[in-house]
Formats: sequence, structure tokens, C-alpha cells
Amino acid sequence: MKTWARGVVRCVLAFFSIIGAMIAFTGVSALAQSSDIAQKQLLSFLSAPLPGKVTPEEAPAYYTPDSLYQYIDGGADVYLLYEFRVLLHQDFKSNGAEVTADIYDMGNPEDAFGIYATERSPRYKFLPIGIEGYRSKGLLNFVQDRYYVKLSAMSGNGDALLDAFGRQVSQRIGGRKTAPALLLKVPPEHRVAHSEQYIRKDPLGHAFLAPAYLVSYAWGARETKLLISVATDAHGAKLRLDQLTKHFQDTGECKAAPELGEGGVRAKNTFEGTVIARTRGQYLIALVNPPENGTAVLKAAAQALP
Repeated sequence: MKTWARGVVRCVLAFFSIIGAMIAFTGVSALAQSSDIAQKQLLSFLSAPLPGKVTPEEAPAYYTPDSLYQYIDGGADVYLLYEFRVLLHQDFKSNGAEVTADIYDMGNPEDAFGIYATERSPRYKFLPIGIEGYRSKGLLNFVQDRYYVKLSAMSGNGDALLDAFGRQVSQRIGGRKTAPALLLKVPPEHRVAHSEQYIRKDPLGHAFLAPAYLVSYAWGARETKLLISVATDAHGAKLRLDQLTKHFQDTGECKAAPELGEGGVRAKNTFEGTVIARTRGQYLIALVNPPENGTAVLKAAAQALP
């Protein structure tokens, strides 16, 4: 009986081992197929004909989360944080000009906007391309749909070529050309142009606030930051507010402020300054260094959210 039982156990273990291997193989195959589709889509954005009689200088190179370090060793971690999927890198030439195209597939528009926003500054020269784009000498970067496009040029007529090149790539990408939906809803008055961010890690230095949107506002020389922390539901938003409250109770002071609305608090400490916050549904909304009319601004921001 014991020998028979051991045989049954071996058969059962072998069966589940085979099933596990089949599931793993299916998962790997699906991932590989998805990557192939993404690569073909990226390549279609750079297919001939291209402006200025641009021709490929070499075959395209593709990088995945496992290999991105080979291309941008020091910067790969940030891209991986934003759920990077596939990068197409290709060099081109045209009448003495050399053009490099890097197109990052970030998987969704929010993460594409997020990684783009980490690398731009409100001081850049912005262009109406894609959702938003900016230029400097020999450089044109923009974000559109789920893609972050980075173009650079050297020598010859490279600068003039970048505009036409970028607009053709944008036209081929198509898709969404608007900022993430929440950023379209928050108050536009006094907003600092091109300051919007989508942050995956440690918004305002606090892991429990992620992910979150951050927007800067200015009243004269006074700059205020509006934070919208996105939880999965109203309970999650309350837990985030509780953690924020405890943080300020431990480091400074935090008092209930029912006049601010749902769960409203006023808090401050010596290194983060003054903060007012509340919840609305799945969102925790906070103003850092609020203006004199901060109560009205916070309420307006909260009411604008779905």
C-alpha cells in the first residue's frame, strides 16, 4: 500500500509539474507575441517614406525591460518604474544630417505622460505636437498616446529636419492627444504652465501617496502645489489621509478642519510647511503652501473630480 501511495503521489506531482510548465510556456509565449506586435507597431511609425529623404543608417534595435540598461544604463530605473514595455532605437541620415529616433512604448498614456514629465522643465520651448512637446538645439521630444518620442539631430540641416520628422511620426501614432483626464479637470486658473506631473513613486516624499498627480499654481511669488493621490476606492483614500495625518502629528501638528470638506485637515511642520487636505471618493486632495483662498481652491479642485 505504501509503495502504491508513493506512486500516486509521484504521478500527481508529475501532473502538476507538467501543467505548471504548460502555463509558464503559455505566459512566455503570450508575452513574446505581445512584444512582437509592439515592435511592429513601433517600426510602422518610422517606415519609409520619411521627410527630407531620410534613410535608415542601420537596422532598428529593440530594447525590453530586461535589456534597457544596455542603452540607458543610468536612467533605466525610472523608465521601469513607469512600466516601460519596448524601445525602438534607430539612426538615420539625410544630406549630411544624422538623426536618431527613440520611441518608448510605455503601455498606457498615463505612464507615457509620467516619464515625459520627469524629463521636461517649464522653462523649455514648447511645441503643439502630440499631447505636448518641447525643443532645444538638436532635440525634439514629445508624448502622445502611450508613446514617448525622443528625436535628436547632428550637423547639416538637422534642426530643420526634426520638426517635419516629428510631425510625421506624430501623425502616424494618432490616438490620444490630450493630457490624462484628471489633469483636464483640475482648476486652470493660476496654474503654472507645463508643471503637471504623474508620479509613480514617493509623491512629496511619501510612498503611501503613490500614484499621484501633482500640479503647480502661482499667486504672485507664492507657489502652491496641488496633489491628487489616486487610491482604488474611498476607503483607500481615507487610509492615505490617515497616514498623512499621523505623519504630521509625529513631525509637527495636524488638526481637523471640517470646513475643508470630507475628512478635512490642516497640518504643518518645519520642513514641509503648511498643508491642507481632504478626500473625495477615491482621491486624497492636498494643497502644499496654500494661498490665502486655499479653502476655496481645495474645494474647487475636489468638486472638479469625478
